[in-house]
Amino acid sequence: MSLLSGQMQSSPASLAGPELDFVLFDTLEAAEAGWRALEQDAVLTPYQRFDWIAALIASGTETADRIAIALIRDHGQPMALLPLAIERRFGVARARLLGTKQSNSDWLLALPGFAPDPATLRGLLQAIGRAAGGVDLLSLNDQPATWQGYANIVLPLAQALAASHLYLTTIGPTPPPYIEHRLTTKRRGNIRRSVRRLEETYGPVRVVRIADPATLSSVHQVFLTQRGERFAEMGVRNIFADAGFVALFRDLTAQSFGQYRPAMCLHALYAGEEILATCWGATAGNHYSQYINSTASGPAAKYSLSAVLVAGLMDDLNASGFVTFDMGLGDFDYKIEWTEPAPVYHSLIALTGRGRLAAAAMERRDALKRLVKQTPAFWSAAKWLRRQVFRLRG
Repeated sequence: MSLLSGQMQSSPASLAGPELDFVLFDTLEAAEAGWRALEQDAVLTPYQRFDWIAALIASGTETADRIAIALIRDHGQPMALLPLAIERRFGVARARLLGTKQSNSDWLLALPGFAPDPATLRGLLQAIGRAAGGVDLLSLNDQPATWQGYANIVLPLAQALAASHLYLTTIGPTPPPYIEHRLTTKRRGNIRRSVRRLEETYGPVRVVRIADPATLSSVHQVFLTQRGERFAEMGVRNIFADAGFVALFRDLTAQSFGQYRPAMCLHALYAGEEILATCWGATAGNHYSQYINSTASGPAAKYSLSAVLVAGLMDDLNASGFVTFDMGLGDFDYKIEWTEPAPVYHSLIALTGRGRLAAAAMERRDALKRLVKQTPAFWSAAKWLRRQVFRLRG
């Protein structure tokens, strides 16, 4: 089953045990059994789940020159998993986590007891890089400092602030209605007023978790229309209308029907027979991550559709036992009333001398991107330019 194997020795003082080793797999199928077994007790975000990564690859939204999936062991006991996509550009072999480009946060999937010191971890990563055919640079993006109460063991090796924040909070257990216990009186009043106006115009308001193929198809189509209109206003191409993302959302959501913790699930805000908003989310353990949403334009848009949707979503998530929640990356004002911003970090870990040169150049690029996004005047100018380019391209 294994393609390659490697072993690294370490002193007993530096680890929970005296010996770490790893097995490398070059296909997702070969790594599946070990990956799924480790998931049961590991600390991970929804974006390190096997089902999420497998769906990305199956849909064609995740591609790489080659992959190498390292199952890291301590005395033969699986402890962590590092699923890498490896690409060579300008003479530099760079590895990133599978799914980085389509996910909200990177994280080293590991059991709570896996805590090697920085020197040991760096040596382990270098050994994996050599065994995987020569990797110069390992990059992990948008990592939180902690997840589910556990510290990020990668950040001591290399860290730089990312351009955006991750918005997350603890939501449960909270009895329904969620907004009665967690929002201000004024905000609760605004949401209830929006619900009344919607009911007067369209009919009964409800938030529904989609659980059958026919409804999935119709709600998905509404999502594509709503999201496309919103992106056009922003001057952004609607990537979710690309064939790969259409297949990803359709297939993974359908595969997740009936699962206790779905890899992807879809909620819709109905008013009468009208679908006024949608929300796609990914889950792992008792955490729900809002991946993307959409709201209707036109007359209904004045009724705080996003807030009405999230209010109903929170009640459904609490009823299902979810404890923590995030609204993903990106600094938008509407997220503040539901979540708190947390800094996230990029790690550019050089594994060779060539990797150190590449890391230095990439760090300068990332610092410039953060400066633009965190400086209101620069960011407004960048968004204006983006809209103009989008319009010129038709």
